[in-house]
Amino acid sequence: MSISGVAEMTDVEQRDWREVSDVGIAAARVEWAGAAREMLLVAARKYQALVQYKDIAAGVQERTGIRTKQPTRQWMGGVLAEVSGESLRQGEPMLSAFCVNADESVFDGYAAIVGAATGTTPADPDAYAAQERLAAYRHFEAAGLPEDGGTAMIPAKLAAAKARARKAAIAERPVNACSRCNLQMPASGVCDTCD
Repeated sequence: MSISGVAEMTDVEQRDWREVSDVGIAAARVEWAGAAREMLLVAARKYQALVQYKDIAAGVQERTGIRTKQPTRQWMGGVLAEVSGESLRQGEPMLSAFCVNADESVFDGYAAIVGAATGTTPADPDAYAAQERLAAYRHFEAAGLPEDGGTAMIPAKLAAAKARARKAAIAERPVNACSRCNLQMPASGVCDTCD
């Protein structure tokens, strides 16, 4: 389930845009982080909600009126790091865990942000983010949270992609076959059919 902060905004006929070059990157990052936090809080308050990276990038510019022509990958990491820092200062789970790619995996740089914020870089960033999201759903008493407290689950699209990758990896493994009957050898290395 994805939440788009852009769609929630009121329509504005004319917009007086400010360019990041006029505002300054540090000031823009602070404003963008505030807007990103608001968007991520919406997701944290609805069980199993997520926000796509591209929606946050567009949403923070729309909400603040500060835009940039730089590629998103050059500035969004800093914005999400600010959001994570604020989450920790507030004693909250890291809201940046709600920001996902189109395939519902965490955004590039999430593991580095967690490492910088906590001192430990997660081995599996998606599993770590699932735990953070569950903690946030509980912390913010998300709508739709099951009475049992919910579960830390990998989003459906990502789980399906990981299952396909595991299946493909298994299919690519070489089969150790018996030289006499050509049947697959058991782990013992002794053919059950021939010996």
